[in-house]
Amino acid sequence: MIITIGRECGCKGDTVGRALAKKFNIPFYDKKGIKELAIKSGAYDRYPNFFAEKPVNSLIYSIALEESVSTYDTPKKAFEMLLKENSFIVIGRASNEAFKDRKDVIRLFISGDKKSRVNYIQKKHGISERKAENLVDETDERRSNYQSFYAGTIWGYSGNYDLCLDVTKLGVDGVVAMVELYVERMGNAGSEVLLWLIQIN
Repeated sequence: MIITIGRECGCKGDTVGRALAKKFNIPFYDKKGIKELAIKSGAYDRYPNFFAEKPVNSLIYSIALEESVSTYDTPKKAFEMLLKENSFIVIGRASNEAFKDRKDVIRLFISGDKKSRVNYIQKKHGISERKAENLVDETDERRSNYQSFYAGTIWGYSGNYDLCLDVTKLGVDGVVAMVELYVERMGNAGSEVLLWLIQIN
């Protein structure tokens, strides 16, 4: 079973990932863990911008379109070099698209109330409310551009995920419980379960 996690900034994606990893007793790969594996495997040298999550500006995107440079297969190829386990959790990096053809994947997207997310980021980083709001907006925009550039899909659009959950309403424990219920239903339908999460930021 694989679980991929996409999330809006300030939705406690790492916390959810660690809780799911503990619940299902499988590896959880966050931003740091993925980067370490990428360097060790040599995938980082081959796809440096993908793993470094460098901002994708409009000029680079336009050039890629004009030159018919396809980046949409990058997530799948990059992760194939990286993860060999059958079960894991990964967060970010268009992982929902990298593993979309797997029957044992659960593609999770976590959203939340804007004010609650800003408050969380403000406390987490010890910054002003205005700076926290700017950080949330900039991070969400970067993630949306990243998804568009490397997968050609809309970040956060429900059709690109299996589960879309509101952490503000459910809390971390509630999100974990809903994923657990989904896994149970998959099991009852005869599907093998695999969890995978990666965090950007």
